[in-house]
Order: sequence, then C-alpha cells, then structure tokens
Amino acid sequence: MAISNKLTIVFTFFYLGVMIYLILFFTVPPFQDAIIQSRHDISGLTEGSNYFIVLLIAFFICLIGNASVGFPIPYPFVIFSFSNSIFTRYINMGLNFGETLMSGPFWLEILILAVVGGLGSAAGELVGYLIGIGAKKVPKISQSKTFDNVQGFGRLVLDYPKSLHFFIFLAAALPIPDDPLWIALGMSKKKIHLPICFIWAWLGKNVTTIFYVIIPILISLGFGFTGIEFDDFSSVITEAFMLLLTLAVMQFILSFNWEKYLNNRRAKRKA
Repeated sequence: MAISNKLTIVFTFFYLGVMIYLILFFTVPPFQDAIIQSRHDISGLTEGSNYFIVLLIAFFICLIGNASVGFPIPYPFVIFSFSNSIFTRYINMGLNFGETLMSGPFWLEILILAVVGGLGSAAGELVGYLIGIGAKKVPKISQSKTFDNVQGFGRLVLDYPKSLHFFIFLAAALPIPDDPLWIALGMSKKKIHLPICFIWAWLGKNVTTIFYVIIPILISLGFGFTGIEFDDFSSVITEAFMLLLTLAVMQFILSFNWEKYLNNRRAKRKA
C-alpha cells in the first residue's frame, strides 16, 4: 500500500471517532438529546446575515482542504452540513419537500454555496503549483512515500500537453488526486497560462461542490421513497455515514498506486 503508516493511523483515529460518536448517540439518551437539539440550532446557522459568514467559512475550509498535499481534511463533509442546514431551515419554515424544491431562493442559496466552495477549492490547488515551482528551483527536496506515489498522476499532464485544460477540469471534477497535476504544472518548463488553468479548475470544482450540496436533497428523496421520515434522528446518522464515506474515498485516493497504474497504461499503448 502506498499510503504511509502515520497517515493510516490518522485515518484510523478518524474512523474510531465517528464510530464512538454513533455508539454514544444510540446508547446514551442525554447525548442523543443534546445532538438532536444542536440539529435545531444548526438550522439557523445559515439564516439571515449568518449565511454570508457560512460562505466565508465554506471558502476557507475548501481552500485549506485542497491546499493540503497528502493529508486528509474532510472538507466535503462541511459543505454537506451547510447544505443540510439550508435544507432543514426551509423545512422548518413549514414548507414540505416538494415546496422546498420549487423554491427559487432555496436553490439560489444552495448554488451560491457550491460556487463559493468551488472557488475556494480551486484557490487551494494553487499551493500545489507553488510547490512545483519550488521543487523546480531546489535541487533536492524531501518527499514522503505518499507524495512519491501520487506524483505519478501528475506526469499525465506532460504526456498530453494539448489536453491540459481538459485534464485540469477532469481532475477537479472527479475524486482523484489533482495536487500532483498542479505540482507538475509548476515544475513544467512550458509556458502555463495560470488564469485560464484556474478558471478550468474552478469549473471542475463546481461540479464536485454541486454534488456535495445536493446530497441532502437526494437522501431526503430516498427516505421519502422508502416511507421513512427524514427527521433529526436520521439526519444525524446520515451525516455520520457521509463523513465515513468521505474519509474512505480520501484514503482510497491516497492508497491507490497511481504510478503503477499509469505505467501499465503506457505499456499497453506501446504494445
């Protein structure tokens, strides 16, 4: 496995923390009551002027999450929680599920959250570009085992320079490691039009953030089809499982041997 032992320990602590949280929620009534009460409080998190504060938080948490190279920061969970807060607030206003989906202001708030989160995510990727510039200037740099592995994905840019913008968009829109791609851009000796690359990254990141913000709606729709009411109890459980899923995807991305995968693809093309 390409992921380092220290990073595996970090993921393990994350998993254990979520599992302990769920166990306490199911078995300790006072803890459950406190969490459910917090769900009522969080519905006002995005209300009024607080919404603009949430947008700033979303921007910076997405920036930090994408600026971290080789270290897991589950920022999608934060975007999901903010979106869930907006959805819960409209439901608490007395609107049913269908009326909420037909509300223009609801979708405006959701989409603005996604676009701002996408902007922060794209800005965070510039850290990888700066790392690449620094690596190009410094003869020797220390590299972790995880960093060495995901760097193989970045070489894909050098193999297909004419498809640069497409790969930037694709890497930003899919749950694959795009930090190495930006590191490769920074290390490249070719002329890079950074503003254009940034716009393509922003467009791609918007795809992922839009997906994160509509997940609460899709989950509520799924509960409706099964006849289960999407209440505070189910909302808490759903958010916990979303966090576990986010961590699992991040661990897979960092664990997958991208170098070996790309080398095999190159070998097949040459055969």
